[in-house]
Amino acid sequence: MMECRNNGMSDEGGEMPLTVPSSLTNVRVAALPVIRTAGFTLLELLMAIMILSIMMLLSFFCFDAVVQSWNAGMEMSDSMGQADHVMEQVVSGLRSAYYPDTGVQLDDYGFQFKDGGEGPEAHDWISWVKIGRALVGEECGFADSPHRVNVFVDDGEKSDSKGLAVSAWRVDLQLDEFDPEEDVTPVSLSPRVVGLNCRMLDKDQPMKDDEPNWQDEWKFSNSIPKAVEITLYMEPPKEDDEPLEVKRIVEIPMFDLSQNPRQKTSAKGPQTPVVPPVPPVVK
Repeated sequence: MMECRNNGMSDEGGEMPLTVPSSLTNVRVAALPVIRTAGFTLLELLMAIMILSIMMLLSFFCFDAVVQSWNAGMEMSDSMGQADHVMEQVVSGLRSAYYPDTGVQLDDYGFQFKDGGEGPEAHDWISWVKIGRALVGEECGFADSPHRVNVFVDDGEKSDSKGLAVSAWRVDLQLDEFDPEEDVTPVSLSPRVVGLNCRMLDKDQPMKDDEPNWQDEWKFSNSIPKAVEITLYMEPPKEDDEPLEVKRIVEIPMFDLSQNPRQKTSAKGPQTPVVPPVPPVVK
């Protein structure tokens, strides 16, 4: 095959027009595909890591708040359960107060009180004589006989009974050298009780301005108050929170007998003193 070249010159030496075949005018040159590599830039990676870190931090705080709320709720429920149990024991003990029907007022069976402040830091001390198993338990040997109980808040310095504690002993048949403070070991009722506040209804003026006249002192150690206001302060679920307050008003049935002892009477009526006969005068 001979190769024909057209150099644009004719045989006579003149210029010859260049013609392009019509078949070549419809030819399209196919574009080569552009190859791109998939991936993220460094800025995109840093933004993704920062967003993920913030989401994880928020999730941790939310989870921690839920756990703390759950623990606080459980501790509050436990504290309120203990408060109800202890309060029922104290109320039952006060309602079962005992006072002998001897016709006279006796210091050995009266209500005793020591003021220990006000508010959540109050550490009052109360003592009375009762009959029954409240505050002493089912296995107490002298529960069915008159016995004195002391209820107070123990700080745990002198014994292991931290919190609200009670000590009890039989009133009668004790040795002369018996000392309750030395011979009786307190028993803890609830370690969650951090404060005890007690107020007594005034003996002479129980109502003042149409409201109960509560007093922070009780000087009548040979009698029993008509009503007592007991306030327990429970340990808060969180360290910085205020203590939980549980309050109850208790009426004591033996108030009338302790204030107005009944005179002993016989079957024929009140006894009158016997006057001995006057001896005759001998002149």
